[in-house]
Amino acid sequence: MWGLALRHGWGCKKDEKCGFKWLAKAAESAVADLERARQGRGFDAKAVKEELVIAIYEVGQCFFQGWGVRKDQKMAVSYYRVAANLGDVDAQQDLAFCLANGKGCKKDKKEAAKWYRVAVAQGASDVGMAWIYKDKYKG
Repeated sequence: MWGLALRHGWGCKKDEKCGFKWLAKAAESAVADLERARQGRGFDAKAVKEELVIAIYEVGQCFFQGWGVRKDQKMAVSYYRVAANLGDVDAQQDLAFCLANGKGCKKDKKEAAKWYRVAVAQGASDVGMAWIYKDKYKG
C-alpha cells in the first residue's frame, strides 16, 4: 500500500502524515468495496476483506506509534480490536500485548491470553508464552 511506503520511506520520501491519510483512505475505500461485494456488484469479498483488515490494522499502528498522527494508544486498541475480530494475526497479537500491559486499555491478562491463543491457533509463535495456557487465564 502506498500509505505504508510513505510512512516508512520505502522507495519514496518519508512522510508519516501523508502515509496516515492514505492508510485511512484505504480503510474507508475497502469498507465501501466490501459493501458492494456483499451486494454482488463485481467485487471479490475475500480480497476486499483482506485489504480492509490490513488497512485497519495499519491505521491502529499509526495511532499506537504516533506515526503521522497524535499518539493515542486507546484509539490504537480500538483499531486492533476490529482487525483482530476480522482475523488478523498481527492485530490479535498487538491487542493481546496492549491488554496484557494496560497500553491504551485496562490491563486484562485473561483476555490477553485469549487473543494470544487465537493468534497461535493461526500460526503465530507462542515461544515464551506458556502463561497463556495456565488455567487461571482460560475462559
